[in-house]
Amino acid sequence: MRYLLFIVVWLIGSPMFAASISSSTPDSLGLRPPVTKSRLTHLIDSILELDHVNPKDIELLNYYAAALQNNPKKTVEFDLNDLSFYSASDEKFLFPLAKLDSLPGCFSLELENSYLGYYASPCKGVITSNFGWRDNRMHKGIDIDLNRGDRVVAAFDGKVRVAKRQGGFGNVVILMHPNGLETVYAHLSKIKVKKGDIILSGQPLGLGGNTGHSSGSHLHFEVHYLGYALNPGTIISFSAHKLYHHSITIKNSKRNLIAFPGNSSLHKVNKGESWYMIATRYGLSLKELMALNGVGKRYYLKEGQQLRIN
Repeated sequence: MRYLLFIVVWLIGSPMFAASISSSTPDSLGLRPPVTKSRLTHLIDSILELDHVNPKDIELLNYYAAALQNNPKKTVEFDLNDLSFYSASDEKFLFPLAKLDSLPGCFSLELENSYLGYYASPCKGVITSNFGWRDNRMHKGIDIDLNRGDRVVAAFDGKVRVAKRQGGFGNVVILMHPNGLETVYAHLSKIKVKKGDIILSGQPLGLGGNTGHSSGSHLHFEVHYLGYALNPGTIISFSAHKLYHHSITIKNSKRNLIAFPGNSSLHKVNKGESWYMIATRYGLSLKELMALNGVGKRYYLKEGQQLRIN
């Protein structure tokens, strides 16, 4: 894989390569306009972190390399500086909530691609607390163990909306992303970005700590869409440090939003079914079924609720 990407980098300066794909265009490949040289370098670095590289990713990098060689002054990329979700009145709230009745019952959201960028683990540590009810309160994120001073990085390309000390979050950074998501990084010992900054996935935004309502050094990480917290454990494999899929399916329950990997299958809970019954039906252990749904312990299942089963 690294050999293939080395070829891509070498080809940036190769006139023969540029001529060989001159018939390819963004329209013919289904692509957006080419990126800048710095963005191409970032894309290459991101792909190096993947376990499996899609041949289309290599094709895309090849196209961008040739486009840069042919038109170095005409390349463009998405301007994150223009990214804005909320009105001035909405900004009074940390997470302004959209009206769910304005959303479809089910829709797909792209998480990573050559234009949005690629996911990077905010930090690599053991999960100490999952998303869900905890001590009679809703825990809206994932807690990842780390040491004070450990580097915390952006999960996706985005723009800093919040970078300050905020109540129980302590020192917190909130990033807006082009696809409508927001990610939250809380309990930091130090913030290294400011509101309005543009940051790419994998770039540091702060240092791990124990500020706010925290009983030990860890990163509290949340994922939001239109103000509603999604379960990061159903989107991201924190053990493999990668997304389960490049897109997610978001289901609107009219009370909240539930997200699953775009390639997953779901089971609709029937009256009287338990976690054990559903796990057995699909040849899963209880532990596997709970892990697929990002929960650390069983809770009462409601009729009509949907669980991920692969």
